[in-house]
Amino acid sequence: MSQQAGIVESTSTPDKSLATVLLLAPASQLAALTDLLSQHADILARYHLVSFPDLAATLHQQSKLPIDTWQPAELETAIATNNMLAVVYLLAAETGPPNFPDVATLSRLCSDHNIPLALNAATAHPIINSFMQTRVAHLIFNPVAGQRDSTQDLLQIRQALSPWMHLHIHFTSREVDADQLAQEAIAAQPDLIIASGGDGTVSLVASQMLGTGIPLGVIPRGTANALSVAMGIPTTVAGACKLIVAGTTRRLDAAYCNEQLMTLLAGVGLEAGMVGRATRELKNQWGVLAYLIAGWEQLGQQELFTAELEIDGQLHTFPAFAVTIANAAPPTSVLAQGVGEVVFDDGLLDITIITKQNVQQPKINSKLRAARDLINLYGSALVKTKAELPNLYHFRAEQLTLQTASPEQIVVDGEMVGDTPLEVTCLPAALTVVAPAKRRPNAVEKVAGFWVNKVFPSVSTLIAAIGVTGLIGLPLIFWLAQKITTELLPAQTEAYETQLVNTVQQWSTPWLDQLMLLLSRLGGGSIVIPLFCIVLALLLTKRRYWQAFMVLLAFVGGWVINIQLFYFVEAARQGMQLPVLNDQVSNIASRNFLQGTVLYSVIAYLLALAFPRFNRWFYGGAACLVVAIAFSRLYLGMQWPFDILAGLVSGLLWAMICIVLLRLQTIRSAAKRQNKQLLEGS
Repeated sequence: MSQQAGIVESTSTPDKSLATVLLLAPASQLAALTDLLSQHADILARYHLVSFPDLAATLHQQSKLPIDTWQPAELETAIATNNMLAVVYLLAAETGPPNFPDVATLSRLCSDHNIPLALNAATAHPIINSFMQTRVAHLIFNPVAGQRDSTQDLLQIRQALSPWMHLHIHFTSREVDADQLAQEAIAAQPDLIIASGGDGTVSLVASQMLGTGIPLGVIPRGTANALSVAMGIPTTVAGACKLIVAGTTRRLDAAYCNEQLMTLLAGVGLEAGMVGRATRELKNQWGVLAYLIAGWEQLGQQELFTAELEIDGQLHTFPAFAVTIANAAPPTSVLAQGVGEVVFDDGLLDITIITKQNVQQPKINSKLRAARDLINLYGSALVKTKAELPNLYHFRAEQLTLQTASPEQIVVDGEMVGDTPLEVTCLPAALTVVAPAKRRPNAVEKVAGFWVNKVFPSVSTLIAAIGVTGLIGLPLIFWLAQKITTELLPAQTEAYETQLVNTVQQWSTPWLDQLMLLLSRLGGGSIVIPLFCIVLALLLTKRRYWQAFMVLLAFVGGWVINIQLFYFVEAARQGMQLPVLNDQVSNIASRNFLQGTVLYSVIAYLLALAFPRFNRWFYGGAACLVVAIAFSRLYLGMQWPFDILAGLVSGLLWAMICIVLLRLQTIRSAAKRQNKQLLEGS
């Protein structure tokens, strides 16, 4: 392909990635076509304009717009295979040049491919003006990023975005990097530039967009996709495209690291060693696990280095294991989580220094100790609280300088960029990025944050404490309560409970008896077990494996607690007879209905997740149903009042424990679901 005087002469099939406008006119209509181009030059300059060779040269000379050339023989194939936006063919009384298509052929081609066709200036003006209502986006696509099928990804992107914007697609290659393509895209002054690839591709595109005011869209397709996770951008192609269509934006700080743009973080020490070990072959084989494998290997070989940092005019010297300077970072970038959260729009850099204790201990012990600290940092990031580690130091500053006693490798946004010294300067609000609106912490995140701040600085300790309380503490508490009521005050307990059952049964009527029998069956195994199997099967069918596991855990855990309560409670009541209402009660399992309580509570929670607008109805309905089942068992004389109360309370507490465990483990996915709901509602 050669270019001269703004005209590109194609010797192969025209570029089908661009939104194309075909311009044709006979000699008598040349002035009208030139006038049309001049009136709409600001709009048309953003599109791929094409014409036949002689006409293209004349139009370019008179309008100064770049006009590509198509050979007449290519017309039918080009219209069929290109991203054709419109055809403008200004007709005249005389016949057009011999190489021009006849109107019938052109009309048929446009009709077959659903392309607007303007045959005079009156119809051309509104067609061109309609372009103003649709955004122009340039997509910079890295075909070798990540492990997915890039052809399918690109097809999905085009199908999702093309109805909403005119999409110009540029492909990176060994010869052409993303930053060069970004420069070309910026020159076209689009409404939006989209980077699709890994963090390296996004960083290169962003490096050219500083100060342009053009929003940057991100469709993550890399291995880590750290920037997307940090900003709450969906990491699926479909989710990212929905966000881009919605168009919500946030400001993102950036930074210069030794004159190279940084959007995420720079690392020296463990971070650099880990990235250096995570080769392309390792990432192709293991995906994101490649970083864990490389990090584990680096833990045993990373040596201490002397780091001297100048921060806000003050010098700090550390025997460092890792130094990380972060502008934005997801929780998985654990070495940046000095205070549990890296704020990407506060105009400050987060500097985290980790030193190494007991350097002389055995290698495996050293690695395990370091791994424990990293897990603690990850837990702190999940609940956005500071990690209490004696070998961790954290600063926030607008700029800093890092020097080391000997040269150390530097990694910036996942790419090795040289050795120390390192100078970093923050660029506040440097980029506009298409991202979800800022989200407030939900109730569970607040509870978890309170625990880590006020009780114990580890989210894993919170999970362990809740789990131990549920599996051991609850049965023990109810066993002790049963001992008090059945051994210390047995006569009074039996009398009071019998009197309560008799009082309730005085309300007995035939229709009420049948209603209570029906309600009681809803808490029995004949209903609860099939319902459990149905819920589990639905979750597995929808590939919601974590929720399916939690439902299984809730049901099995309820069964374990149920067995414990049965032996603790029923053994203490030997010889005590309940006043059973009628013979039909014997057809219903009389054992505690705890599993039904747990299952209905968890189902209500899952329904509330799927339909948040009706969450009060689901929770209220489940509570009413559980209380109704409990009352029916009291009414029918199936269980003693204290046994019912024990099962009811322990079942509800175990259900709450399972729900809290689910929420704590899925805080990040909950944020994604909220973003998805926001997009679907927009």
